Amino acid sequence: MTGAGRTAGPGPAARTAAAVAGGILAGLGAVVVLRALLGPGAVAIGAGVGAVTLGAGILVARRRPRPASAAGLPGDLRLRRRTHPVAWVAPVLSSVLAVLAWAGVAHSSGSGWVQALGALLGAVLLVGLVAPAGPAHRAAVACVSVPADARAGRTLRLTLETDRPLRLRPRFPTGSVQRATGRLRGTRTVELECTPDRRGVVTTVAVELASCAPFGLLWWARDVEVPLPHPVFVAPRTGTPDDTAARPDPAAGDAELRVPAGVGEPRGVRPYTPGDSRHLVHWPATAHVGALMVRESERQADDPVLVEAALPADPAAAEARAERLMATVADLLVRRRPVLLATTEPDGRVVRPVRDTVDLGRRLARAVPTVGPNVGAAPGPTGGALR
Repeated sequence: MTGAGRTAGPGPAARTAAAVAGGILAGLGAVVVLRALLGPGAVAIGAGVGAVTLGAGILVARRRPRPASAAGLPGDLRLRRRTHPVAWVAPVLSSVLAVLAWAGVAHSSGSGWVQALGALLGAVLLVGLVAPAGPAHRAAVACVSVPADARAGRTLRLTLETDRPLRLRPRFPTGSVQRATGRLRGTRTVELECTPDRRGVVTTVAVELASCAPFGLLWWARDVEVPLPHPVFVAPRTGTPDDTAARPDPAAGDAELRVPAGVGEPRGVRPYTPGDSRHLVHWPATAHVGALMVRESERQADDPVLVEAALPADPAAAEARAERLMATVADLLVRRRPVLLATTEPDGRVVRPVRDTVDLGRRLARAVPTVGPNVGAAPGPTGGALR
């Protein structure tokens, strides 16, 4: 399915700056903790830890980013499959400042129990910042329920099952953040809402799984692709009708579709409505039901309307044309006109009647651009606006 544009990640300069900041903070934290635990002689060890962290961070930041992943997803959507911290600067900086403040108090007091509490505080903060990486990495999620049909620009609701408390954010299609709460272990369900921005057939959704257990100091997350139980056909929005895309097709006159008519073959009976002719009253049915009932007949719908759904290669132009086709064919169906829709699907050209708007949405969701010089052009001399 065609999606939104690239989700751009930070550039090399930003990654390098973040690595330098992380190395400096790691060095300061190591100096404070080791000095509190081992005494002033361990300051050099802490400085070495900071230097190693700084060098490793710069090497990682300078690496070329891995190519975007993506079968079944937009070709330019990059997923971060590795577990990573989210918005880590503020939690890490505040934790380092808290440890530094406590270290200052411990140094000025000279009391052993104050230094011990400072070491305990540093250990708790360190666990709170690093431990959530484990639950985020091991988290599992599965989709158990999803509608078969959706509409571009409208909310699509998914029912997911997770194995632990998590924060879930739809990456593609995009949507609102939801939280799976409950006990630490065990399966729980959560309703996830996302909004497809374009038509297509969706077989997987991309979701960011995040955890801040056990202390809630820092979120760690990773992106996963969640397979759907069955494909979801996302119909295009309803645009402005374009009658020039439709024309009568006399070659398909013996259509299977039948429409109500005042004369023709018997179809059944229905309640009387103002405007019905008196000779249509069906007296036996009226006597049986106790209310006026009239005969209803049908005739064969000859000369169905042929609509060519030729989509251009440009995604935006194809989406706009699909929206116009959606409105055009839906209007014909409301007027009880039989419609033959010609589309190009991955398996080839398909020409068959459209039964209802659900069938129409699925046909346009499966449609792919048509290869040819006259794609998206108006019909030739045989075509014209329908009256």
